[in-house]
Amino acid sequence: MMIRLLTPSRLTTVCRRPQWRRLIPVAITGAIIASAVIAWNNGDWRLNLSPSEPMGLWSVQPYKLGEPLHVGEIVTLCPQLPAGYDYSWLGHDQVANACTGGGTPYVKTIVAGPGDVVHEDRHGVTINGVPLPDSRPLPFTTSKPQLALPQWRGTITLKAGQYWACGAGDPRFSFDSRYWGPFDLSQVQSVAHPIAVFNYRYSPRITN
Repeated sequence: MMIRLLTPSRLTTVCRRPQWRRLIPVAITGAIIASAVIAWNNGDWRLNLSPSEPMGLWSVQPYKLGEPLHVGEIVTLCPQLPAGYDYSWLGHDQVANACTGGGTPYVKTIVAGPGDVVHEDRHGVTINGVPLPDSRPLPFTTSKPQLALPQWRGTITLKAGQYWACGAGDPRFSFDSRYWGPFDLSQVQSVAHPIAVFNYRYSPRITN
C-alpha cells in the first residue's frame, strides 16, 4: 500500500476549502440585501427598519387616488404633522418615494375608516367603543434628547376618505394617528404587502 503525502501547499489548499464554502451563504445574503436596497431606492420595494410594523422587505404598489381603502390594509403615507414640534428625530432618508421635505413615508395599518367612531385620551384609543391594544400614547420620544410628541385628543366620526392609522408591529412605540390624527386619501402613496418580514419587540433605553 502506498501512502501519499501532501505537500505543505496542497495541505493548505485542502484546509482552506471548507472555509470558503462557509462564506457562500454570507455572500448570497449580502447580494439579497443589496438587491433589496436597490429596489427600495427605485420605489418598487420598501425595506422597513422601524419596529412599528414588521421589519423587513415589503412590496409597494402605487396608490391611485380615489380607490377605496379598507381596515386591515397596510399603506405607506405622508401625514400632515402638527406644527410647533421638533421632528428631527425622524431623520430624512434620501429615497425615490420620499415625502415632501425628504422624510421616508410611514408604513402603517389602517384600523378605522369612514363611519367609525374613534376616541383617544391619555389612556389610549377606542374604536366604536372597543379599546385598541397597546394604544396608550407616549408624551415624549424615546431618543436623546427627549422631545415632546404631539398629542391628538377627542372623539371623531371619520368622514368619507378619512382613516385612522396604527403601527401593528409594536404599537407601543409607533408614531401614528395617536399623534397626528386621521389621514386622508391624498396623503397615501402606496399599498404595502409583506415579502420577508419579522416582528420585533422594541426595548428603548429611555422609557416614559
